[in-house]
Amino acid sequence: MTIRRREILQALSFAPLAGSALTNLSFAVNRSSSSTLVVIFLRGGADSLNMVAPVDDKNYVQARPPELRVLGEGDKSGLKLPSPLSDADWRLHPACAPLLDLFQSSRGQVLHACGLLNATRSHFEAQEILESAASRALSAAPGWLSSFVPKELKLGAIGTSSGQVRALAGVRNSLNLAGELRQSVSLPWDDQGRRVLEAMYGASGEGNDELLQVGQSVLGQLGTIESKLARVDGRVQAYSPPPSVKYNNENGEWLNATQTVAQLIKMDLGLQVACLDFGGWDTHENQSGRINNLIRQWSTNLRALFDDISASGHNATFLVVSEFGRRVKANASNGTDHGHGSALWAFDTRARKLLPNTRWPGLSIPELDQGLDLKSTTDVKSILSGVASKVIG
Repeated sequence: MTIRRREILQALSFAPLAGSALTNLSFAVNRSSSSTLVVIFLRGGADSLNMVAPVDDKNYVQARPPELRVLGEGDKSGLKLPSPLSDADWRLHPACAPLLDLFQSSRGQVLHACGLLNATRSHFEAQEILESAASRALSAAPGWLSSFVPKELKLGAIGTSSGQVRALAGVRNSLNLAGELRQSVSLPWDDQGRRVLEAMYGASGEGNDELLQVGQSVLGQLGTIESKLARVDGRVQAYSPPPSVKYNNENGEWLNATQTVAQLIKMDLGLQVACLDFGGWDTHENQSGRINNLIRQWSTNLRALFDDISASGHNATFLVVSEFGRRVKANASNGTDHGHGSALWAFDTRARKLLPNTRWPGLSIPELDQGLDLKSTTDVKSILSGVASKVIG
């Protein structure tokens, strides 16, 4: 039976990696001048008003029971922001404690009341609009990050989800690396599989064959990463962060994603963009316990990743975004339904001011979008592009 290269490529799960392209440039990077943009997508529509809020706003207090609010007093009170977003008592959810001193040292910022100009309550449409370079859903446009990743880099961007990252569509020098890094760069059948693929994608006179170039590039990228992984007696070891950095291991996917990014940045590969997903934020019912766990897991490993990168002398900027927020008023199932306005978070190892000041619209019914949602006073896509331009150039 004849086996074609395309069939082998698909069988070995290279299809999600087909955005990569062959170049002859080195991975070497000047650490002092480089910075990686890390984009974290809270998929499901994170309830920003249960993460950072004006706790003394009477409309906020009337709209929600205590368990769905950031509180201003008591043993579960929120953490006071050093720079309030408006003339109110602004606080972080107590589970955001790992991030508090980043705000106190001007390395953390939050922009509230931002969202899509073409607002929708559909997860699919909102994610498509947010992640594409177009202003509407169902377009053939590339991802919004495609114009920022330098094409001359051998490995310009990575995603840590199991499928193609929409924001990186059109980025040809990118890889998807889902799961633990030492496993995600290994090939089926180990050395035997590598020899087979190297023979198939070696110099065969098909220089204009795009699939051939993709295969060559991916093998080169994976081989370079694998060669930099720590080994003992020839065996690749599990990642060991610095003793001062504490990752949360409750969520295996989130742990692997953050540690993968830490390792790749510390390898000095010249990585410019990393896209991570953290899902589970569609909290229509029984929100309180769920969101407490989500915020704790998210904030702990975000802070661990921040500290891990900082301790190595590298620089990074983190943007945290969700497709939309939740409605101001709680529903009858002790949860919140799809809304519009949300919050955008930024954390920067260089303590640069990257976000504009929040234009807070208020939470009284006349001030709400359609009388239901936090109004978006800032276009989130323009802010994302502006930060990417400043960080990457």
